Amino acid sequence: SIPLAMQDRMIREADALTPGNPTKVRTLPGSHLHWLVHPAEAAAVLTELATG
Repeated sequence: SIPLAMQDRMIREADALTPGNPTKVRTLPGSHLHWLVHPAEAAAVLTELATG
């Protein structure tokens, strides 16, 4: 997995390159594969992203 500090850096750099389209971050509690054990939470986030 990518360390949190590196994730934050990549988001900042992406946002600097696309200021009119900032990154939207959703955080789910748990480990890297939490979505596999709790797929409903991940599905809800994906649905929200898809429907705006």
